[in-house]
Amino acid sequence: MKNTLFLLLFGSLLAAGISSPARAAQQFPTFEEAQAKVKEEGYIVFLYPEGWDTYGEKLCKKLIADEGVREAAGEAALILAPVYQKRTEATDAESKRIMGKLGYPGDMGDISYPALAFYNKDGGMYCTLHGEVLMNASVAEVAQLLKKRLDAKKLQQELLDKSGATNDVPEKAKYILQAARVDGVSWPGYLKDSLKAADPDDSNGCLAALNFGGISANEGESFEDFEKRLVAVLDNPLLSNWQKQRACAAAIGHIRRSFGTMAGGELITKYAKIMQKLDPESALGISAPVVMRDWVKTYRYGQGWSDQIIPSAPIPMAMHDVPMKKPGTYNVTFKLKTGRDYIRINRLRLLDGNRCIISEDEPREVTWSNTQQTYTFTVKKNLKNPVLEITYGNAPDKRSTWGDITVEAQ
Repeated sequence: MKNTLFLLLFGSLLAAGISSPARAAQQFPTFEEAQAKVKEEGYIVFLYPEGWDTYGEKLCKKLIADEGVREAAGEAALILAPVYQKRTEATDAESKRIMGKLGYPGDMGDISYPALAFYNKDGGMYCTLHGEVLMNASVAEVAQLLKKRLDAKKLQQELLDKSGATNDVPEKAKYILQAARVDGVSWPGYLKDSLKAADPDDSNGCLAALNFGGISANEGESFEDFEKRLVAVLDNPLLSNWQKQRACAAAIGHIRRSFGTMAGGELITKYAKIMQKLDPESALGISAPVVMRDWVKTYRYGQGWSDQIIPSAPIPMAMHDVPMKKPGTYNVTFKLKTGRDYIRINRLRLLDGNRCIISEDEPREVTWSNTQQTYTFTVKKNLKNPVLEITYGNAPDKRSTWGDITVEAQ
C-alpha cells in the first residue's frame, strides 16, 4: 500500500512539472581521486592565490561551493588548488599532490589569479576564466560563462566526430577547420596534423586558413598589389573575423608608416571601419575609433603640399573644404614655392563625396623651370561635398618640395 501511495505521489509530482534535480559537479581534493571518476566534461580547477590575495581565495572557495556553479559544471570534476607566490620544496610538493599531472599552476605565466582552468579528461588545458571577466562577474554570471566554455568544448568535439565520420575530403577538412574556430576554447595541437592527413594537398585552403597569421608588405611591392592581397584576405570565407581584423591592423600600420597620417588618412579610415565592423566588441574593434580619432588628419584646402603630405607611393589623397560648390568654371593651380625636388601629379579628380565629377588623368609636373600648373574644371551643377582627389607620383626619395594649391572661379 505504501509503495502504491509513493508511486501515485511521484506520478502527481511529475504531472505537476516537477522534475528531478539537475546533475551537479562533484569536488575532489586531488587530481588522483578525480581521475578515477572523471567524465567527458573533464576537470575544472579553481586556482586561488594562497596567502597573498585573500579576496581571490574567498572568491574561488565561494564559487566552487555554489550550487549554480556546480550545476553549470555538469559532471566535470572540480578541484580547488592553491597558487603559491613563493615556491619552496614544501609548496611544490603540495601543488604536485593536488594537481597531479595537470601540472604546477604557477607555470601558467599568462594567467592572472584567481582563475578557473579547464582541462579535458586527458589532462590537456583548453581554456581559462581569469582577469576582469572573472573578477567583475557575479556568481550567476560566472556559472553562465563556465557553461559556455563547456558547451564550446562539446561543440568542438562534435565537429571533430563529424570529421571522423565522413570520407568526403572537403567535408572532413571543413569540420576540422570549424572545430579550430569554436569561440572560447583553444584547439588541440594535433588538429594541424589531422587537417594535413585529411587533405594533404590543401585543395580547399583550410590548412592555409588555419595557418594564416596576417599580412605584410613585400619589399618593393606597390600599394595596389598589397591592397589586392588584402582584399583577397577580407573576401576569404575560410578566414575568421579575428584573422581579417589582424590583416586590417597590419594594413593600417603599413599605411601609417609608408604614407603618414595626412597622406594615408582616407585609407586608414577605410580599413579601421572594416576592422570595427568585423567585430565591434573585440580588442581591435574597440581600438578602431581611437585609430580614426588619433591617427587620421584630414587634408584640407589651404594646406597646399609639403614633404609631410606627399605620400611615398602613388595613392590618392582627398582634399576637403574645396570652394567649388556652385556651378561655374574654376582654375586649380599648383605653384612651387621651395624645396630640392619637383612635384609630379599623376591624376587630379573632382569628386562630390565619393562620386567622380571630372577627372584629369594625364600626368603633369611642376618644376623649377615650370613653376606652376593650372587645371580648368567646369562644374555644371551644385555640389554638396566637393573634394579634390590628388594622386602624386613622387618617388619616396623625391619629396623635398613645398607649394600652394589655389582654387579660383573664372
